[in-house]
Amino acid sequence: MHLRVLTFEHPDPHFNLAFEESLARVRAKDLIPDTLRIWVNDKAIVLGYFRDPEEDVNLSKAEKEGFPIIRRFTGGGTVYHDKGCINYSIVLKRDVKFPISYLYGTLLKGTLDALKKLGIEAELRNTSDIVFGGKKISGTAGSIKWGVLFLHGSILINANLKKLKSLLRIPQNIKPSIDPVKYKVANLTEFIDVEYNDIVSTLIHGYSKVLSLRYHFEEPTKKEIEITRMLYKEKYSRRDWNMEKLLKTKTKLEEEINEILS
Repeated sequence: MHLRVLTFEHPDPHFNLAFEESLARVRAKDLIPDTLRIWVNDKAIVLGYFRDPEEDVNLSKAEKEGFPIIRRFTGGGTVYHDKGCINYSIVLKRDVKFPISYLYGTLLKGTLDALKKLGIEAELRNTSDIVFGGKKISGTAGSIKWGVLFLHGSILINANLKKLKSLLRIPQNIKPSIDPVKYKVANLTEFIDVEYNDIVSTLIHGYSKVLSLRYHFEEPTKKEIEITRMLYKEKYSRRDWNMEKLLKTKTKLEEEINEILS
């Protein structure tokens, strides 16, 4: 068994988020091995599954700036993407007793190890926030669905933080139960000189080490792309999903996906 590495990305951020879900669904059917995807997205605001866009996003500014708002299938908070962020996703099957603890307590060490190799001794706070120098440099979200473990995150390298802060709403009064570091972000380049390829290589090293697997670079399969196109058309490009978490054709979509994967 090996770790499949993908560097697949698409110009349309909606398609990129649809591909994330496709990865999980195809792995669930054992049509692909455990997979690490590393990719860069065009400008977008990505909502956690349960988040309210009106609460999290300056909607008028996002529209004016041409930032699409896209809801992902995993939970967690709302994040900012542009070409200065590097995103990664890991999907796998593991028989573990406490899946959530495994995702954030064990698997996420792949990212921490990658950063350590770059000279960043980051710490994990609030279960899923990666912090260095008192600032958040990466956020993650996970899912346990369709019989697979799925973890993905975004690392700030040289993102436009001014734009990020103008588009994402920061609560005026942060509850005492919430760690304020969630709203204090920084780019890696604030601390070290780092290039895209450096992070790619260290992430691959970190996750192959955590999973004790050799890795191979591969391309997406036809089924992954087929499922992605369907999810893009019927879900991720639709306002009712992205803004309201609704799908009028959910049953039909599930049937069509299952037919492709059968």
